[in-house]
Amino acid sequence: MQRRSTGWQRGTTMSKTLYLECYSGISGDMTVAALLDLGVPGEYLMKELEKLHLDGYEIKISRTKKNQITATDFDVILKDEHKEEHGHEHAHTHVNDEDVKECHEQEHSHEHTHVHNSYREIKEFILASELSDRVKERILKIFQVIAEAEAQVHGTAVDEVHFHEVGAVDSIVDISAAAICLDYLGFDSIVTSEIWEGKGHVWCQHGRIPVPAPAVLAIFSKSQTRLHLSGVQGEMVTPTGAGIVAALSGENQLPDSFVIEKIGIGAGKKDFPHANVLRAMILNTEKEKKAVHEHKHKYSHEQEHSHTHCHEEQEIEKKKTAVNETKEEMKNKDEQKGFHDVQTETVCVMETNVDDCSGEQLGYAREVLLKAGALDVCCMPLYMKKGRPAYLFQIICRPADEEALKTILFRETTSIGFRRYEEERQKLDREMISVTLLDGNTIRIKKCMHHDVIYYYPEYEDVRKTCEMRGEAFRMVYEEARSLAEKSEE
Repeated sequence: MQRRSTGWQRGTTMSKTLYLECYSGISGDMTVAALLDLGVPGEYLMKELEKLHLDGYEIKISRTKKNQITATDFDVILKDEHKEEHGHEHAHTHVNDEDVKECHEQEHSHEHTHVHNSYREIKEFILASELSDRVKERILKIFQVIAEAEAQVHGTAVDEVHFHEVGAVDSIVDISAAAICLDYLGFDSIVTSEIWEGKGHVWCQHGRIPVPAPAVLAIFSKSQTRLHLSGVQGEMVTPTGAGIVAALSGENQLPDSFVIEKIGIGAGKKDFPHANVLRAMILNTEKEKKAVHEHKHKYSHEQEHSHTHCHEEQEIEKKKTAVNETKEEMKNKDEQKGFHDVQTETVCVMETNVDDCSGEQLGYAREVLLKAGALDVCCMPLYMKKGRPAYLFQIICRPADEEALKTILFRETTSIGFRRYEEERQKLDREMISVTLLDGNTIRIKKCMHHDVIYYYPEYEDVRKTCEMRGEAFRMVYEEARSLAEKSEE
């Protein structure tokens, strides 16, 4: 796929500005997601990233919701089971006290290359890739900003700044993807709002550090970027996000007037009281007057011809009204019974591969996680590379419970990292009823409904206790309770 011809590159009469609204902070993955939402084809991005010849990761592009705002999600999933924590928090760096190993000479082959950690190695790796010179220049500019900040924080030379292995992969992919998307869209200038950041502390490879992160403060101090400290607990700005802003945003002042051509929304990985999204807008100052004129002309034209379609539109509206009334009537009937439509909610999925943890330990961890609020915990056998037997340990939870469950996962298992993503879950509306068996035992039952069909599901713990008291089979007690529930509703 060739780079799209936008018709408004530098040197043309139209001026296109990218405006990044950073009231929820900014990170590398949020930036890429917002740019994808502006119209960069996912296939194009994938093909361009292949030119890096970087191994050990997969890309997942999906749609999600943040506080009911639909957004694009961009996630880098690391393949190595022992280095699979991504989450787009920090691509924090450290300084290698030993001599940094010289980077192997890069060849223009189609073999994939493993991660390079030092800033010097990353720089050589990017230069040896098959990406265009424009994209390379942007990537290196961002990395330069981050490396200089980390060097300042750690008191070392820039070339000696060492990116952690996981952080190196994440950083290369996120920063390269952002540069590729920006090149595809071809903006004349980039403007950012003031950057909002949270407070408190976060954990990284260096231990517990304050928010804003030292590297973020160093970047914004040098670039004199406007920073607003909110009252939100947690990190909203990552060093990668700060590096993108400082390296590429030449202005921080919006034009007096403009036309918004398109809006892209990128989702963050965390859940805050506010919608954790980055909004990217394409602004056009040259076309404002023209657009307003065209809108007025279109409206006038529609008014002139509206009378010819008036009768047809009235008939259509009558039919729509009749259909809506029927739907509303059915909905009211269900609501009178205590039921509504299928409920949709966003859940967080955390999963990790472990090959050094006993089944008993994982069983105990499962119990603790469920008591702590996990919606479900699954443990499935699998084989990893080199034929090693292992378990896939998966946790499904509400976003608000993620942090607490994450702590339990690391405490009760041998996992040192996990994959994290959001999914949409649909569930039937339900109410809890109870029935009394002939022996006097009470069984709680979930009563669910969908399309006028009612389903009854006796609670496991109640059925189990009754089975133990009676010495009867589970299915016998279960069916007895379900049958009584059906009869009680007739």
